[in-house]
Amino acid sequence: MWDYSIGRRTFCLGLVAGGLGAYRSFAYGAGISGSKPVKQDFDVSGSVSPESVDVDPARLEAVLQFVGDELKAGTCPGAAFSATRYGKTFVEHYWGSYACAEREGLPCSGEVQFPLYSFTKSITATVAAMVQQDGLLTYEDPVAKYNPDFAANGKEGVTLRHLLTHSAGIPSIPLEYVGDEESWQKVIAGISQVPLEWEPGSKTAYHAISGMLLVADVVRRVSDNKPWSDICSERVFVPLETDGFTLFPDVSRASVAVVPPPKSFPSSTDREHFPFLGHPSGGAHGRMRDILALLNLNLNSGVWKGEVLLKPETLAEMHRIQYESQIDEAKKAGRTPVHEYWGLGWLHRGDAKESWFGFGSEASPETYGHAGIDTVIGVADPTRGLALAFVTSGSPGNAAATMRLRNGVTNRLIAALTA
Repeated sequence: MWDYSIGRRTFCLGLVAGGLGAYRSFAYGAGISGSKPVKQDFDVSGSVSPESVDVDPARLEAVLQFVGDELKAGTCPGAAFSATRYGKTFVEHYWGSYACAEREGLPCSGEVQFPLYSFTKSITATVAAMVQQDGLLTYEDPVAKYNPDFAANGKEGVTLRHLLTHSAGIPSIPLEYVGDEESWQKVIAGISQVPLEWEPGSKTAYHAISGMLLVADVVRRVSDNKPWSDICSERVFVPLETDGFTLFPDVSRASVAVVPPPKSFPSSTDREHFPFLGHPSGGAHGRMRDILALLNLNLNSGVWKGEVLLKPETLAEMHRIQYESQIDEAKKAGRTPVHEYWGLGWLHRGDAKESWFGFGSEASPETYGHAGIDTVIGVADPTRGLALAFVTSGSPGNAAATMRLRNGVTNRLIAALTA
């Protein structure tokens, strides 16, 4: 049976790196403010030569060699890496093996559905943005407007914007299964009664579990209480044609990785061993091309194959640094900022030198993305038209190894760009 304690413990602690620096808001649709717009013509399902998208093949090989060397050294059993530029896939590579619930030693490939953990939050935030642009809610709405019980213990002022920016003041919520209606309602009722830990908006601290779950609950309430998985399918998975994105993978029909690997085989796939399944904060599974599709939707101004899924103003607000003025004020006063560079659901790099989210030290300040525990990153650099997904089939073992691996991939990839 799979000992989930390591994954759960890491997931619940929250994985935001500190020390992010100044970042300037930018507008989508017309490109980054002060930079040349990058033309995107998306086809993440196909592939092109690196040279055709201004990538040096020899330097790109250095990325693959770096990951291969890490695997040979035992950092993790397997890995997957893919990247697009100008919407074209120019590299897709797989190393080593992964474990399913039945056995280990299966070869990593493009058909494997990996658990995405907290990268799921970017899906939830995207769904919320679509519902917001349809006029069904606003980011300033208090959660208690839709769930009056949530106002208990001083939480009447917590808004959807607070939840989407990890500033709501209720970060210490344990992971519980919400994959069926009874469990969902029980967990929401429990969170509704917890007290505030600090004044909403006064700082940011990673809400590993509570924030996106509460956002999803509000979205459900304004969407005829449809199951969350159905809403995600209708809003994101089907329009993006991401057949690998799912909140409930079918292990009998698909190649589904168990990460971290089970300690013994066969392992159970019940709710006790997979409590994150169906969870808006960390329950999605997906393939590499699915991660890239979501990133490329953002890079292409919310347009996917000619259809506007996210309006320019919607994207601009998602990627506006919500507490930029507070951060700037603190820095000018010589204080360490207590807010991080969150948009709505996406973290932005700013001037961070290295980060847990794998932004590296060479990406532009406008770079954004999300991580999933210590095994998943999805990163987009809009000034370069670049998106990358990097996943490992096991934990690198410690924070230093995780950051070395993630940032090493990103920095080497950017070094391979020739224009």
